[in-house]
Amino acid sequence: MDRRVNQHPIMHFTHVANLPGILAKGCLQADSLVCRDSCLTVEAADLDIKASRRRIAIPLPPYGSVADYIPFYFASRSPMLFKLARGGVPSYVEGQDPLVYLVTTVETVVDAGLPWLFSDGNCAASVTEIFDDLSVLDSVVDWEVMRARMWNNTADDPDRMRRRMAEFLVHERLPVSHLTHVVVRNSGMKANVEAILTEYQTQIRVLVRPGWYF
Repeated sequence: MDRRVNQHPIMHFTHVANLPGILAKGCLQADSLVCRDSCLTVEAADLDIKASRRRIAIPLPPYGSVADYIPFYFASRSPMLFKLARGGVPSYVEGQDPLVYLVTTVETVVDAGLPWLFSDGNCAASVTEIFDDLSVLDSVVDWEVMRARMWNNTADDPDRMRRRMAEFLVHERLPVSHLTHVVVRNSGMKANVEAILTEYQTQIRVLVRPGWYF
């Protein structure tokens, strides 16, 4: 794979209120570490799902549970973001605007020597498989579903939603220095994020991409 040409962007979204804590730590942390560290300001996730991910074992080195890994999606507009945007998570009521994407690439993570794995779908689903061989990435991730604007299941294909939630898993920590950019929904949030980055003397591009949201 020529990594200068064939980049695979991956993205993790979080609430903007969590950005100062991430920058202060100098890294994104897996949920199991964040829970012990208690630096999460706003929980923009389904708490039941997060609890279940702590019980799902990873069958490949470096092992552990799904919660020991930072989850990145291969596409924006995920089913989880849709659920948050539509008020489907009782513990979160702030909508999409405060949610920011922290973006890097598969190649950046690999070249940095960080431990990683990836899945062909939502790690919470029993049929999902985990892989550690980068040569099969393009064949096991459904890129047609990733490119689609919507990912709803159909009568002909009742598995689209699971595949859209394929994950690139980074074990425990990803240094902020390995992020390529941040994506936000509007110019107001761009200014907000840029001010936070400046405060923490961090230089990362901030892009406005409303198409990444619902």
